[in-house]
Amino acid sequence: MSQDQKTELMVVVNGQATVVDTNLNSPLGSIIEKALHQTGNSGQPPENWELRDAAGQILDLHTKIGDYHFAPDAKLFLNLKAGVGGSTDVRRTIC
Repeated sequence: MSQDQKTELMVVVNGQATVVDTNLNSPLGSIIEKALHQTGNSGQPPENWELRDAAGQILDLHTKIGDYHFAPDAKLFLNLKAGVGGSTDVRRTIC
């Protein structure tokens, strides 16, 4: 990747900050798996997470990173989507 296309993004994953090296032409969603790996979050697949900006707006994961024109000190927040998590093991008691 050429030097002028590289960038670093600060991503906060469940309160833990990490810096992800990426390419401005990559879709924003491409940083999710890297950020999860770097912070040791392996309990949920990347599709169960969403990225938000500092204002709390959900970001479109298909938009190119460069199209967002993030400030050099921008922080993105990666959190589980609402309703995701916990056990999916549902047991019924028959009386």
